[in-house]
Amino acid sequence: MLTKTITPNEKELFSSSADFEEEEVVSIEKLKAVWAKRAYQLAQEPEVEATGQTLDLLVFRLGHERYGINVLNVREIYPLEQFTPVPRTPNFVAGVFSARGRILSVIDLHAFLGMPPQEYKEDAKIIVVTNTNPSSEMTNLEIGILANEIENVITIFKDDIDPALITRSGGNADYIQGVTNDLLEVLDLDVLLENKRLIVNDEAM
Repeated sequence: MLTKTITPNEKELFSSSADFEEEEVVSIEKLKAVWAKRAYQLAQEPEVEATGQTLDLLVFRLGHERYGINVLNVREIYPLEQFTPVPRTPNFVAGVFSARGRILSVIDLHAFLGMPPQEYKEDAKIIVVTNTNPSSEMTNLEIGILANEIENVITIFKDDIDPALITRSGGNADYIQGVTNDLLEVLDLDVLLENKRLIVNDEAM
C-alpha cells in the first residue's frame, strides 16, 4: 500500500479549504433563513387602518365610574359654586342653577339611573346638555349633569362600542349606547332626555 506523507504546507492548505467549505455552508444556511423570514413577512396581510364612523365624546367621572357623552349634546360646563339645592324634589334632582339667565335643573345621574346618589366636592362641575334629536318633542331641553371630574375629549370608532347588555347602571341599559374596551360607558343623551320624569309642568325642574 502506498502512503503519502503530508507536508506542513499541505496541512495548512487542507485546513484552510475545510474552513472555507464550512463557512460557505453556514452562509448558505443563513441566507435560507433570511429568505424564509422575508417570505413569511411578505405573505402576511398588511395591517388595515381602522376605518368607519367616529364619535367625539366628552369623558367625565361620576363616583368610580367613567362616562362618555356625545360632544354635540354638550352646551357648556360650569363650576359647582353656582349650584343651589332645592328641597322636596325627586332624589335625582340635586338642585338648580343659573346658566346665562336660564334656570336649569341639575341632575345626579347616579340617582337617576337607580344607583346611590353621589357626594360632590367643591371642584365638581356641571355639564349643561341638550337633546339634539330634531324630531323629538323634547328637542332643545336643557339640564345640568353633575360630574366629579372632567377628563378630556376623545374620538372613538363606533364599531369599538360593545352593546350594553349588562351595565353597572342596572336596568337602565336603554340610556347606555354601549361600553368600550376600557369600560367607558357611552351614554345616549338623546334617549335619556326623552324621559318625562325630567319635566314638570312642561318645564325643566
